[in-house]
Amino acid sequence: MFVRHLVGMATAWLVVVAEAVVGYLGLLAYALVTDADPGGPLAGPLLVLIAAVVGLALLPLLFLPAVAVGEVAGRSRGVVATSALAGAAAIVLAVGYALATAVATDVPAARVPVVAGLVALAVLPPTAAYALAARGVGRLRGRVGWGRRAVAR
Repeated sequence: MFVRHLVGMATAWLVVVAEAVVGYLGLLAYALVTDADPGGPLAGPLLVLIAAVVGLALLPLLFLPAVAVGEVAGRSRGVVATSALAGAAAIVLAVGYALATAVATDVPAARVPVVAGLVALAVLPPTAAYALAARGVGRLRGRVGWGRRAVAR
């Protein structure tokens, strides 16, 4: 059970880093189209590094609890229902964290819904990747015979 969550966490972290790369490329394209300052030569690597560190922090704080809630709530349902429940739990957690951070940092009230919406959208792909990878490793372990049952034979 522990291995499948490690694989899920690694998958979610890779998706977070990929989102940062895509986000930076989008910002760079926007800057080039609008003739704005594209930033320095370290803007992209620094953005990806910050996203990687934040993604590591979010693994136990957001993605693991969300997938655990999704698995418990959707135990007898299929993989789609489990992933959807995990996504809903991740949205609730992410919006809660965004609101708490906004209050702690005195973000203007008009920007809070936009930030909460963007955060809610950003956590869906890593959460789905985590849930699907963990489910896939769990099924693979069952078919191959890994785990406690194989040791007991």
